[in-house]
Amino acid sequence: MDEPRNERLMVLIRWLHAGQRTEETVPVAMARHRRNELEAQGAVVYWSERLGNAF
Repeated sequence: MDEPRNERLMVLIRWLHAGQRTEETVPVAMARHRRNELEAQGAVVYWSERLGNAF
C-alpha cells in the first residue's frame, strides 16, 4: 500500500557549526526535531526548505 503523501515529503536543512557548512535532508515529520537538535548543539540553521517529490 502507498504511504501517505506527507510521509514522502522531505526537508532540506542547511546549517553552520564550528565554521563548517553542512546540509541534510530529513522527512517532514522529523524536520522540526532535527532543527531544534542542531540549534541545541550550537549550530546556526540558515536554510530549511520543503522539497517536492519527483514521482
